[in-house]
Amino acid sequence: MKIIAFPYAGGNKYSYDFLKPYLKKKMVLEVFENPGRGKRVLEKSLDSIGAIIDDLSIRVIPSIRKNEPYIMYGHSMGALIAFLICKRIQEKRLKLPLKLIVSGKKAPHSPREQKISSYPSAQFWEELTSLGGIPKEVDNEIQLRDFFEPIIKADFRAIEEYSFKKSRQLDIPIDVLYGNEELKNKNDFLDWNRETTNKVTLYPFEGNHFFIHKHAQDIANHLIRGL
Repeated sequence: MKIIAFPYAGGNKYSYDFLKPYLKKKMVLEVFENPGRGKRVLEKSLDSIGAIIDDLSIRVIPSIRKNEPYIMYGHSMGALIAFLICKRIQEKRLKLPLKLIVSGKKAPHSPREQKISSYPSAQFWEELTSLGGIPKEVDNEIQLRDFFEPIIKADFRAIEEYSFKKSRQLDIPIDVLYGNEELKNKNDFLDWNRETTNKVTLYPFEGNHFFIHKHAQDIANHLIRGL
Protein backbone atom coordinates (compact mmCIF):
# COMPACT_ATOMS: atom_id res chain seq x y z
CA MET A 1 0.00 0.00 0.00
CA LYS A 2 1.48 3.30 -1.08
CA ILE A 3 0.86 7.00 -0.54
CA ILE A 4 2.32 9.11 -3.35
CA ALA A 5 2.71 12.67 -2.09
CA PHE A 6 3.91 16.05 -3.30
CA PRO A 7 5.16 18.83 -1.00
CA TYR A 8 3.97 22.42 -0.70
CA ALA A 9 5.93 25.37 -2.16
CA GLY A 10 9.52 25.26 -0.99
CA GLY A 11 9.05 21.78 0.48
CA ASN A 12 11.04 18.62 -0.14
CA LYS A 13 10.79 14.84 0.33
CA TYR A 14 11.00 15.28 4.11
CA SER A 15 8.07 17.71 4.36
CA TYR A 16 5.61 15.01 5.46
CA ASP A 17 7.88 13.13 7.86
CA PHE A 18 5.67 14.39 10.70
CA LEU A 19 2.93 12.02 9.43
CA LYS A 20 5.03 8.85 9.48
CA PRO A 21 4.61 8.00 13.19
CA TYR A 22 0.83 7.79 12.65
CA LEU A 23 0.83 5.62 9.55
CA LYS A 24 0.60 1.84 9.54
CA LYS A 25 3.85 -0.07 9.15
CA LYS A 26 2.87 -1.61 5.82
CA MET A 27 2.21 1.79 4.27
CA VAL A 28 4.88 3.42 2.13
CA LEU A 29 4.92 7.22 2.02
CA GLU A 30 6.75 8.18 -1.16
CA VAL A 31 7.25 11.92 -1.57
CA PHE A 32 8.39 13.28 -4.93
CA GLU A 33 10.24 16.59 -4.73
CA ASN A 34 10.71 19.24 -7.40
CA PRO A 35 14.18 20.08 -8.72
CA GLY A 36 16.24 22.53 -6.67
CA ARG A 37 15.63 21.20 -3.17
CA GLY A 38 16.33 18.18 -0.96
CA LYS A 39 18.22 15.47 -2.79
CA ARG A 40 17.73 17.40 -6.04
CA VAL A 41 19.25 20.60 -4.71
CA LEU A 42 21.90 20.79 -7.46
CA GLU A 43 19.23 20.84 -10.17
CA LYS A 44 17.75 24.09 -11.47
CA SER A 45 14.39 25.03 -9.96
CA LEU A 46 11.45 25.02 -12.37
CA ASP A 47 9.03 27.94 -12.38
CA SER A 48 6.16 26.60 -14.50
CA ILE A 49 3.59 23.98 -13.55
CA GLY A 50 3.81 22.38 -16.99
CA ALA A 51 7.55 21.82 -16.66
CA ILE A 52 7.13 20.48 -13.12
CA ILE A 53 4.45 17.99 -14.21
CA ASP A 54 6.62 16.81 -17.11
CA ASP A 55 9.56 16.35 -14.76
CA LEU A 56 7.65 14.52 -12.03
CA SER A 57 5.56 12.34 -14.34
CA ILE A 58 8.61 10.46 -15.61
CA ARG A 59 9.48 9.67 -11.98
CA VAL A 60 6.03 8.93 -10.61
CA ILE A 61 4.54 6.79 -13.38
CA PRO A 62 7.23 4.07 -13.26
CA SER A 63 6.63 3.76 -9.50
CA ILE A 64 2.98 2.72 -10.01
CA ARG A 65 2.55 -1.04 -9.88
CA LYS A 66 -0.51 -2.78 -11.32
CA ASN A 67 -1.27 -4.81 -8.21
CA GLU A 68 -0.42 -2.22 -5.57
CA PRO A 69 -3.21 0.00 -4.22
CA TYR A 70 -2.21 3.63 -3.81
CA ILE A 71 -3.59 7.08 -3.16
CA MET A 72 -2.26 10.54 -3.97
CA TYR A 73 -1.88 13.41 -1.54
CA GLY A 74 -0.64 16.96 -1.73
CA HIS A 75 -0.84 20.13 0.33
CA SER A 76 -1.19 23.58 -1.27
CA MET A 77 1.05 23.57 -4.37
CA GLY A 78 1.44 19.82 -3.86
CA ALA A 79 -2.34 19.41 -4.14
CA LEU A 80 -2.36 21.03 -7.59
CA ILE A 81 0.56 18.84 -8.66
CA ALA A 82 -1.13 15.69 -7.35
CA PHE A 83 -4.29 16.59 -9.27
CA LEU A 84 -2.41 17.21 -12.53
CA ILE A 85 -0.34 14.04 -12.14
CA CYS A 86 -3.63 12.13 -11.79
CA LYS A 87 -4.77 13.78 -15.01
CA ARG A 88 -1.56 12.70 -16.75
CA ILE A 89 -2.00 9.13 -15.50
CA GLN A 90 -5.59 9.10 -16.75
CA GLU A 91 -4.54 10.42 -20.16
CA LYS A 92 -2.10 7.53 -20.46
CA ARG A 93 -4.84 5.09 -19.40
CA LEU A 94 -2.80 3.82 -16.48
CA LYS A 95 -3.98 2.74 -13.05
CA LEU A 96 -5.45 5.69 -11.18
CA PRO A 97 -5.16 6.05 -7.40
CA LEU A 98 -8.00 4.86 -5.19
CA LYS A 99 -8.47 8.44 -4.05
CA LEU A 100 -7.01 11.92 -4.38
CA ILE A 101 -6.61 13.79 -1.08
CA VAL A 102 -5.86 17.51 -1.26
CA SER A 103 -5.34 19.98 1.57
CA GLY A 104 -4.95 23.74 1.74
CA LYS A 105 -5.84 24.23 -1.93
CA LYS A 106 -8.81 25.81 -3.60
CA ALA A 107 -10.26 24.20 -6.72
CA PRO A 108 -7.71 24.44 -9.55
CA HIS A 109 -9.86 26.77 -11.65
CA SER A 110 -10.21 29.30 -8.78
CA PRO A 111 -8.16 32.44 -9.53
CA ARG A 112 -5.43 33.44 -7.09
CA GLU A 113 -6.30 36.58 -5.13
CA GLN A 114 -2.69 37.53 -4.48
CA LYS A 115 0.57 37.16 -6.39
CA ILE A 116 3.62 37.42 -4.17
CA SER A 117 6.46 35.95 -6.23
CA SER A 118 7.49 39.43 -7.44
CA TYR A 119 7.45 40.99 -3.96
CA PRO A 120 10.72 42.39 -2.62
CA SER A 121 12.42 40.10 -0.12
CA ALA A 122 11.16 41.63 3.15
CA GLN A 123 7.54 41.76 1.97
CA PHE A 124 7.77 38.27 0.50
CA TRP A 125 8.91 36.76 3.80
CA GLU A 126 6.28 38.71 5.68
CA GLU A 127 3.60 37.09 3.53
CA LEU A 128 5.12 33.63 3.98
CA THR A 129 5.25 34.06 7.74
CA SER A 130 1.59 35.06 7.81
CA LEU A 131 0.71 31.75 6.11
CA GLY A 132 2.55 29.78 8.79
CA GLY A 133 4.70 26.76 8.09
CA ILE A 134 8.05 28.58 8.00
CA PRO A 135 10.46 26.90 10.46
CA LYS A 136 11.86 29.28 13.07
CA GLU A 137 15.44 28.43 12.12
CA VAL A 138 14.73 29.66 8.59
CA ASP A 139 12.66 32.67 9.65
CA ASN A 140 15.42 33.89 11.99
CA GLU A 141 18.48 33.15 9.86
CA ILE A 142 19.27 35.53 6.97
CA GLN A 143 21.60 33.08 5.21
CA LEU A 144 18.93 30.38 5.17
CA ARG A 145 16.39 32.88 3.87
CA ASP A 146 18.77 33.89 1.07
CA PHE A 147 19.20 30.22 0.14
CA PHE A 148 15.50 29.30 0.16
CA GLU A 149 14.05 32.51 -1.29
CA PRO A 150 14.72 31.80 -5.01
CA ILE A 151 13.48 28.23 -4.57
CA ILE A 152 10.23 29.27 -2.92
CA LYS A 153 9.72 32.16 -5.32
CA ALA A 154 10.10 29.80 -8.29
CA ASP A 155 7.35 27.62 -6.80
CA PHE A 156 5.05 30.57 -6.20
CA ARG A 157 5.69 31.88 -9.71
CA ALA A 158 4.69 28.51 -11.11
CA ILE A 159 1.44 28.54 -9.12
CA GLU A 160 0.62 32.17 -9.87
CA GLU A 161 1.17 31.84 -13.61
CA TYR A 162 -0.66 28.53 -13.92
CA SER A 163 -3.59 28.74 -16.32
CA PHE A 164 -6.31 26.15 -15.79
CA LYS A 165 -7.40 24.24 -18.88
CA LYS A 166 -10.61 22.28 -18.75
CA SER A 167 -10.26 18.64 -19.71
CA ARG A 168 -11.86 15.28 -19.02
CA GLN A 169 -12.85 14.89 -15.37
CA LEU A 170 -11.20 12.36 -13.11
CA ASP A 171 -13.23 9.34 -12.03
CA ILE A 172 -11.94 8.94 -8.49
CA PRO A 173 -13.18 10.35 -5.17
CA ILE A 174 -11.53 13.51 -3.86
CA ASP A 175 -11.19 14.48 -0.21
CA VAL A 176 -10.67 18.21 0.35
CA LEU A 177 -9.13 19.26 3.68
CA TYR A 178 -8.89 22.94 4.63
CA GLY A 179 -8.18 25.23 7.57
CA ASN A 180 -11.16 27.25 8.75
CA GLU A 181 -9.01 30.38 9.18
CA GLU A 182 -8.40 30.59 5.43
CA LEU A 183 -12.02 29.97 4.49
CA LYS A 184 -13.52 33.00 2.74
CA ASN A 185 -15.87 31.31 0.31
CA LYS A 186 -16.73 27.63 0.84
CA ASN A 187 -17.33 27.25 -2.89
CA ASP A 188 -13.59 27.73 -3.47
CA PHE A 189 -13.13 24.29 -1.92
CA LEU A 190 -16.51 22.78 -2.82
CA ASP A 191 -15.80 23.50 -6.49
CA TRP A 192 -13.43 20.55 -6.55
CA ASN A 193 -16.63 18.67 -7.46
CA ARG A 194 -16.19 20.01 -11.00
CA GLU A 195 -13.01 17.97 -11.35
CA THR A 196 -14.37 14.45 -10.84
CA THR A 197 -17.38 12.33 -11.75
CA ASN A 198 -17.00 10.70 -8.35
CA LYS A 199 -17.65 11.91 -4.80
CA VAL A 200 -16.04 15.02 -3.28
CA THR A 201 -16.01 15.34 0.51
CA LEU A 202 -14.96 18.44 2.45
CA TYR A 203 -13.23 18.25 5.83
CA PRO A 204 -12.72 21.48 7.81
CA PHE A 205 -9.96 21.76 10.41
CA GLU A 206 -9.11 24.37 13.00
CA GLY A 207 -6.15 26.44 11.89
CA ASN A 208 -4.51 28.48 9.16
CA HIS A 209 -3.04 27.42 5.83
CA PHE A 210 -0.63 25.02 7.53
CA PHE A 211 -3.22 23.40 9.79
CA ILE A 212 -1.78 20.02 8.81
CA HIS A 213 1.04 20.35 11.34
CA LYS A 214 -1.44 20.70 14.20
CA HIS A 215 -3.57 17.74 13.09
CA ALA A 216 -0.98 15.15 12.09
CA GLN A 217 -2.88 12.15 13.40
CA ASP A 218 -6.15 13.23 11.76
CA ILE A 219 -4.40 13.81 8.43
CA ALA A 220 -2.71 10.41 8.68
CA ASN A 221 -6.09 8.81 9.44
CA HIS A 222 -7.49 10.28 6.22
CA LEU A 223 -4.61 8.75 4.28
CA ILE A 224 -5.16 5.38 5.99
CA ARG A 225 -8.88 5.40 5.23
CA GLY A 226 -8.12 6.30 1.63
CA LEU A 227 -6.27 2.99 1.31
